[in-house]
Amino acid sequence: MTRRILHIDMDAFFASVEQARNPLLQGKPLIIGGDHSDTRGVVCTASYEARTYGIHSGMSLAEAKRRCPHALFMRGNFEHYRNASERVYTILESVSPCIEFASIDESYVDITGSLRLFGGENAIAHHIKDTIRKELHLPCTVGIASNKLVAKIATNEAKPDGYRSIENGKESAFLRPLPVHKLPGIGPRTCEILESLGIMTIGALADLPSELMLYTFGVNGYLLQRAARGESSSEVTPFSIPKSISRETTFEQDLLDWHRIEQTLIYLAERAGYALREQRMEARCISLKVRYADFQTVTFAHTCTEPTCIDSDIIHVLQGLLPKAQKRRVRVRLVGVSLSSLRYYSPQMSLFGKERSEKWNRVLEKVDQIRKRHGFELIRMASSIGLGRRVCLATPSLSR
Repeated sequence: MTRRILHIDMDAFFASVEQARNPLLQGKPLIIGGDHSDTRGVVCTASYEARTYGIHSGMSLAEAKRRCPHALFMRGNFEHYRNASERVYTILESVSPCIEFASIDESYVDITGSLRLFGGENAIAHHIKDTIRKELHLPCTVGIASNKLVAKIATNEAKPDGYRSIENGKESAFLRPLPVHKLPGIGPRTCEILESLGIMTIGALADLPSELMLYTFGVNGYLLQRAARGESSSEVTPFSIPKSISRETTFEQDLLDWHRIEQTLIYLAERAGYALREQRMEARCISLKVRYADFQTVTFAHTCTEPTCIDSDIIHVLQGLLPKAQKRRVRVRLVGVSLSSLRYYSPQMSLFGKERSEKWNRVLEKVDQIRKRHGFELIRMASSIGLGRRVCLATPSLSR
C-alpha cells in the first residue's frame, strides 16, 4: 500500500487558544508574547487579524505596537496551550497510533493503515478538523501527501483553516511553481545565493545540474535538490527523546542587580526542573544563557558527573556559573536556563550515597503533585520568593 502522511498545523495556536477561552477576543488583532506595557520582547504568536498588519512571530513587541497600536497584547499561559495540545493528540490518536510531534502545535500522522477504516484520506482530514473545531473550538490546517516534506508544504499552502491533498506522483508538479523560500531548510542566506544564480522557483532548483548544486552547497546541495523534486524518505517517528528543556526571560529593563538576576534565574530553574520531571527525565548538562544590553549573548555550561532532575542540584550548578557571567560589567537584558543531555529517569538501588537524591525525588514528587493540582506558584524555593508570590516575567519562554 502506498504510504500517505498527514501533516496538521494548528493555526495561530496560542492566540486561537486564548480566543477560544474568551470569545470577546475573537475577530480582534491579538498578540501573544507580552503585555501592552512591555517595552521589549518578541511576538510568540499573532492572530490572523493581527497578521494583516504585517505582524509575525519573532517581531519585536515595539514594532508590533507601532504597526497595530490598537492590538490586544497578552503574555500567554503555557499550561493552557499544553492542555490543548494534549487534547489534539488524543483526537489524532483515534485515527492512527503512528504520530510524531514536530512541536506543540504541529504533528505528522501516518494514515496509510487507516484509509479503509475511515473511507479515505479526505474523510480522515475532515474528521480531524471537525472534531478539533467541535471539541476545542480551534482552527487547524491539514496537508496530506506521500511524504512528510510535501505534506508540510501542502499545509502551508492551505493555511489558514484549510486542507490540501497531493496525489502520489504529483509531488514535483505541485512544488514547481512555488518560490524557493517555501522549501523547508532554505534560509535567507541560501535564498540569496539561489536568487543570484537566477533560481526563483522550486522547479528551477530541481532542474539545476547536480554538479553545480554540489559545487555551490556541498553535500547539502544534493539534499536540497532531492527536496525540490518532492523526494523524502523520512519516516514518521512516533516517539523521540527531546534534546533539551529550556526557560528564559527578557527583563523589562536592563539590569545590573545580580541579586535580582539570580532570583530570576532560580525561578527559571524551578520551571525547567518541573518540566523535566513531567517528562520523567533527568539532565547531565546544565547551561546558563546571558544576553547583555549590547546584545552580546554568551552561554556557560557544566556537565554533571551524574544526571539529575533535582531543583537544588540544578540551582547549585547555575550559581557556580554566575561568576563567569558577572565578569562583564554590562547590564543584562535576558537570562535563561537550558537542560540538555537528557535521559529517562531510572531509579537505582541506594548505593554510594544515593540516599540524598532519593529523598529529594520523593519530596519533589509530592511538590509537583500539589503544583499540578493548585498551580506552580503555590510551592517555590525560598531563594526565588523575593520575586513575589505571583511572578510575572516579561516575554517568558514557552519552549519545552
